[in-house]
Order: sequence, then structure tokens, then C-alpha cells
Amino acid sequence: MTSYSHSKLGTYLQCKQKYKFQYVDKIKAEYESVEAFMGKLVHATLEKLYKDLKFQKKNSKEDLLTHFMSSWNNQWHDKIMIVKEYTPENYQDMGKKFIADYYDHYTPFNSVTTLGLETQDLMPLANGNQYHVRIDRLACDKERNYYVCDYKTNSSLKPQEELDEDKQLAMYSLWVRQKYPDAKAVKLVWYFLAFDKEMVSERNEGQLLQLKKQTEEIIADIEACQDFPTTVSALCNYCAYKTICPAWKHEIELEQKTPEQFKDDDGVKMVDELTQLEGQEKLNEEKIEELRKRIITFAQQKGLEVVWGTEKKASVKPFDKIEYPKTEEFFELLQKGGYDVFTINYSKLLSKIIKRQVDVEVLDQVKTEQGWMVRMSKRKGE
Repeated sequence: MTSYSHSKLGTYLQCKQKYKFQYVDKIKAEYESVEAFMGKLVHATLEKLYKDLKFQKKNSKEDLLTHFMSSWNNQWHDKIMIVKEYTPENYQDMGKKFIADYYDHYTPFNSVTTLGLETQDLMPLANGNQYHVRIDRLACDKERNYYVCDYKTNSSLKPQEELDEDKQLAMYSLWVRQKYPDAKAVKLVWYFLAFDKEMVSERNEGQLLQLKKQTEEIIADIEACQDFPTTVSALCNYCAYKTICPAWKHEIELEQKTPEQFKDDDGVKMVDELTQLEGQEKLNEEKIEELRKRIITFAQQKGLEVVWGTEKKASVKPFDKIEYPKTEEFFELLQKGGYDVFTINYSKLLSKIIKRQVDVEVLDQVKTEQGWMVRMSKRKGE
């Protein structure tokens, strides 16, 4: 029995390599982004606001800001990562503004009844798995409307159509309906604190059942996953695992070297040499092929997916290749399976073989091997 959360599934969909680092290898992140740090403290401050209200204690705005500042000073550490051109004080002021705006907007905080804060539970899924439910604030009103509330410290405001497709709060609403069958409606509420804006969405029963099925399919994909490739995107700059990521760690190592050490790096020398030979394949076929093999070996030894040079980088990727007999018997098997042997689409056939979507007789005659390719591209900013 395994527990899956929205963040866990989101990490897998965002980057399988990050998922492996965090949830398979269980490597503790070396850094924490300043955005995550600030958001965590804002959430904790709003949790204090509503927790104290349950005990008939109403904090003033100044009380909450003092609590936020105290938490900031006590919990700040030197592993917090800032990648933008701003200072810790800028983010601190943002957090204070979020809290102050929310306080002014919703005081005296009695429009609905708070049922739970940072509500945690496990919702059963197919195959014995569970979905981790963690709601910032769960509330209801006298008309049996339930509210799944989520605080967002994002610097961008999501459009309504994106919220209407949101999976996190929708899955939580499924749990609410199971736990509170008296619910007339379950409203999904986002508080975008940077904009002092509240946005709402709802789901019907059919949408929730479809979402549950999709979630279970993603989990099945995770549990069947053998490879965890890296997905390179703008989000890499905010990733706490960037320093050990096979797509980036060679570049990060090079940044620590002197100009002389940089030029003497084996990876740099090979990529630079291959760069010089590009466009001269016919004259240097053997040399280029030998360089590619050396780059692949270097990447495998160092655990890299990208080897960096001075002007270009070499992406080293595995791929599956198949070998099949060029015999009349084999082509007859393909014909029986519905393939036109005169126009075989190699990539489609490969995909079906890997997914074992062809007849057993075909699989028995096919060999699948792993190959490696080297693809050159410009360094960012070059």
C-alpha cells in the first residue's frame, strides 16, 4: 500500500528524474527556494489565525505580522536559494503584504465555520493505494456548502479555465463528499494572496469519477516506470536537485573551475573538438564516430545526460533499437498481425514491441537493444 499526494504526482509529471531523486532515492533536497520558504511561513501564519479563533482568540494584524517576522528570523537558513535579482527582504515584505491584505479583506473571519486546518487524511484508491489529502482550510456554512480553501502565494494569477481543470482541490472535494454526505455543494476556493483575489470552482460527480480514474492511471504508470528521464525546462532553475541532476551537474562543476581547469576538462575538450568537426562528416566520419563514443562513455562514467563545451553542449540519450529477421516467415507473422509489410513504420513497430502490443510469435523473433545517441546544440545564451 502506497500513499500518493498531489505534489508527488505533480513531480512525476513535471520531471521523472526529480521524482526519482525525491521519492525513490529519497535524497534530501540540498536547497529550499525562497518562494517555498516564504509560502510556508505565510501558510503557517494563516493557520495560526484560524486556530486561535477556534479558541476565541482573535489576533490583531500586528500580532500576525510579528509572528511571521519571528518565524522568518528563526527559520531562515543559508541553504535558501534565490535565483532572481531580489533580496530576502523583498520576499519578506511580500509575505507581510499577503498577510495584511488577507486580514483586511476577511476580518472578522466569521462568514463560514472552520472545520479543519491543514486537514490530513488518506483516501482509498484502486489497487490498494491511497491519496493523501491535505487541505489548508476546510469550512462550511449553514446551507451545507463546504469550502476547500487553498492559499496561493504565486506571482501569477491563474485564469478561471485553468482552475476549472485543477486536479488537486477536485480530488480533495471527492474526499469531502465521502466524509460529509450531507454536503449540498463542495466549492473549491483559491486565495491568490499576491492579488488579494478569491476564485471559486466546482465539480460534478461525473467529473470527479473521471478524475479519480485518471489519477489511478498516473499511479499505475509510476509503478510501472523503469526509466526516469530528465525533463529540462525553465523550472530547472528552481529545482533543489539541480546540482546533482545529470542534465546540469557537469555545467555546475565547470562553473567552479578556473579558466585553465575549464579548458583542461575532458568533457569540454571532446565537445569542443566535435563542434569543430561539425559540417565535415564526410571528411571525418571515423573521427566523429569515435568522439561520440568517447562522449557517451564519459557521460556514463560521470552519470551525465549533458556534457558541456565552450560554445555547445552534447546531450547523451539512450534509445531502444530493434532487430528483426528479414525472413519470409517473419513478414507473414506481421501480415497476420495487420501490418503492411511493404510499408512498415519502424518507429510505430518499435513502440508496439516495447509496449508488448504485438503477438507473442513476433516478440519471440525480435531482439531489443539499448543504443545511445549524441545530439549537439548551442549553450543557452550562445
